[in-house]
Amino acid sequence: MIILGLDALDVGMAEKFRCKELMQSEYGRTNLSDFKLERTVVLWSSFLTEKNMENKIPVKGQWKFKLKEKETFFRFFKSFKTIDVPAFSLKQENHRKERKLLAGYFKDENSIEEFDEVVWKNHEENKKDFFDAFGKFDLVMGYFDLADAIGHLSFGDLDKMKIVYDELESIAKQIRKRDDFILIVSDHGMKAVGRFGDHSRTGFYSSNKKLNLQKPKITDFYKIIEETKNA
Repeated sequence: MIILGLDALDVGMAEKFRCKELMQSEYGRTNLSDFKLERTVVLWSSFLTEKNMENKIPVKGQWKFKLKEKETFFRFFKSFKTIDVPAFSLKQENHRKERKLLAGYFKDENSIEEFDEVVWKNHEENKKDFFDAFGKFDLVMGYFDLADAIGHLSFGDLDKMKIVYDELESIAKQIRKRDDFILIVSDHGMKAVGRFGDHSRTGFYSSNKKLNLQKPKITDFYKIIEETKNA
C-alpha cells in the first residue's frame, strides 16, 4: 500500500490544472468541520489515529508532538516506512529551517527566493527517500509539504503554483504505475489572501480504486486502511 500525504493540496487547484494522476479513479473534498482550526500536526495525527487530536496537542510545541506506533494504523502492517510524516517521523531540522525563513520573510530578513530554495531542497530529499522505499515494505507513506510551504507566500501566483502542482502530479504518475492500493490525502486545502495563501476548511483525497465516499472526515480513512490491509 502507498499513502501520499500532500500538505495543503487543494481540490480547486487540482481541477484547475487538470491533475488527473492526483485525482485518480475517485477524488473529492474532506470534511474538517469537527476541527476548530486547520492545524497540520493535529490533522495528520487525527488521520493516523482515527481520533480528533485537537484538544491533545497544544499550539505551543506542537511540531515536537510524536505518536507511538501502537497508536496509529502503522501497527496493522508487518513492515512499513514513513518519510517525514508529521507527529511520527517529521524531519524536525528541515521544517525548522522552513519556518524560520517563512517568518524571516515578513521581517525583511530573507527573500521569497531564499525560502523557496530550501523548500524545494527538502522536497527533493523526501522524494528520493520515498521512491527508494518502494518494493521493500508492506506500506510506504510519504509526506510532502511543497504545496503548503510554497503556497503560503505564493498561492496567488498561478504560474508558480502550476509548477508545484505539475511536480506533485509527476510523483502521482510514477506511483500509479505500481500494483498497489494508492491513497492520496491532504490535511487541508488553501485559499488565496492576495498573493499569499491560508489554510482552508476542506482537504483533498483520492484513491486508485472506487471507495464511494461522500466528503469523508480525515479520521474515516483509518478503517479503510485497516480493511485494505486485512483484505
